[in-house]
Amino acid sequence: MYAALFGSTLIGTAADTDLRRGDADFRSRNGDVSITSAFPGGRMNRCTQINDDTFAITIAPESDPINDSAWYAFRIESQRKQTIRVLLHYVGGSHRYEPKISRDGETWQSATELISSASNSGQDVEMRIPVDAEPLWIAGQELLSTDEISQWSNQLTRLPYVAKKRIGRSVQGRDVEQLTITQSDDPDYVYLIARQHPPEVTGAIGMVHFVDALASDSEIAQRFRKRFAALVVPTVNPDGVHHGHWRCNANGVDLNRDWSHFTQPETQAVREQLLHCRRSGEDRLCLFVDFHSTYDDVFYIPAPNDRVFPAGFTRQWFAAIQNRFPRYDVAVDDNHNAHRSTSKAWVDRTLGVTAVTYEFGDETDRDTIQRVATGAAEEMMRLLLELPERKSPERKSHEQRSREKGSLLANQQTAPPTPRRQLPSQPRNQNPEIRLVSGVSDGEPAVVR
Repeated sequence: MYAALFGSTLIGTAADTDLRRGDADFRSRNGDVSITSAFPGGRMNRCTQINDDTFAITIAPESDPINDSAWYAFRIESQRKQTIRVLLHYVGGSHRYEPKISRDGETWQSATELISSASNSGQDVEMRIPVDAEPLWIAGQELLSTDEISQWSNQLTRLPYVAKKRIGRSVQGRDVEQLTITQSDDPDYVYLIARQHPPEVTGAIGMVHFVDALASDSEIAQRFRKRFAALVVPTVNPDGVHHGHWRCNANGVDLNRDWSHFTQPETQAVREQLLHCRRSGEDRLCLFVDFHSTYDDVFYIPAPNDRVFPAGFTRQWFAAIQNRFPRYDVAVDDNHNAHRSTSKAWVDRTLGVTAVTYEFGDETDRDTIQRVATGAAEEMMRLLLELPERKSPERKSHEQRSREKGSLLANQQTAPPTPRRQLPSQPRNQNPEIRLVSGVSDGEPAVVR
């Protein structure tokens, strides 16, 4: 049925260069219906009218092969009130994200009821969409653009202990920005990043709530900022987010597979900041968290490494989260993508620092994301504050600090030092049951062991 409706002109491969761009404009033959993806985050590679009320939309990735996380986002207007059929055809992928709708591009709600049928392969999906003269945005997830993240971060910088700076530029010249949240002149560091993969919006939402907790006026956050600095890169891949990419940056590179050779300017910029944190003093970098999204909430960590600092942190952190939210399923994969060039693997292997990929489910309730991300941040702060305090070295001059910033070590293969400090035991944790899962590759549903 679907092949007949789409016709041979719509069936191609992701290598078709005409399909690489995701911004397209379409108007129906009688001019009643207009469909566009020419806005930040939009993705509609081609639209064809089948009959008076049926339109076929092709969704294709920016490169091939690619992880199957097909992203779509388009806006529809109709001069008259009607219900139209939209046939989504995925090239090089299949349907993953259930539709969300918005009337203003800012306030969103789930709209799974729009889907009327789907092929067994998931490559073809039929939607029946009520439309009228008021614009209707339809997307795989809420649109969370680089501009919106910048507005959020600008609001944070109104706080006296939050600063923002550019640490690099993307392939297309967009700023890669970093927030610094601290009230200490000589802090230890926590480093947080998000949005290496553009469609992983729930990971970005979780990151926002996590960071908001660190910047809040709560008692634990105030204590944390007097000893630690949180460095945050909210959008590592601004080009991919802007163009509605499935996975990659503007060069067609999956940034979370570039953490060995560092061929891309975005990963190079983050690496330099991480190296500065790690080299600027003994055990100055205490934790690295990379926020992502997948099918279900899960923490991905490297294989057990008794030389990582701080020793035993993830075990206690996950137990604390499970204790705090007993009805929430804390799932942990302790050897995820060990053979790949991911951020967490590089930080663990090269810097000898605890590294976590924090994944939120695509369809996890947004209130749950806020509640759990906030709680996870507070439990992280509590545990890190229980570390023995580092003896502050004699205050370095401005010139010394400038020289250190300009002399980052290039050797990435130095073995990490044996950690000198570890977390004390936590009698509060009663060994709650944490579900272990095994992830074969990104995009695959987790399998219970």
